[in-house]
Amino acid sequence: MASLHLSGEGNFTTVRLMGMALRAVCTSVAAHTVAAQIELAVVEACNNIVEHAYSRIQGDITLDVEIEEEKIVIALHDTGETMPTASQQSGNLDFDPTNLDELPEGGMGLFLMNSIMDERTYTNTGGKNTLTLTKFLVGGSDA
Repeated sequence: MASLHLSGEGNFTTVRLMGMALRAVCTSVAAHTVAAQIELAVVEACNNIVEHAYSRIQGDITLDVEIEEEKIVIALHDTGETMPTASQQSGNLDFDPTNLDELPEGGMGLFLMNSIMDERTYTNTGGKNTLTLTKFLVGGSDA
């Protein structure tokens, strides 16, 4: 098992850097396509932290990555506003994805996370939010 710990200010520059680092790490154990998908899911989660959890306050984002033979587990931590209960269960598209003229600019993050990752859990304990995303690896780096 290998692990990686990244932490930085909750802003979009940090999100970009964390995404790049995560993709490089994931590429070492998974196919490039899978690594890119994981990066997308985590960047969406981090963007949500910046836009929603830290909309009124500033704080840090911490990313803990555990790489095991059969899975990659990414835990994102923040101390911002708690995710509303409805959003925790969400992940459905609230629009018609076939109507390209009416596609919204946002609102697809949870859908993407649910579509890409195999498991998603959210907890809030003692003012600390933790979103855990898991991707199972099938066949190792040939997946």
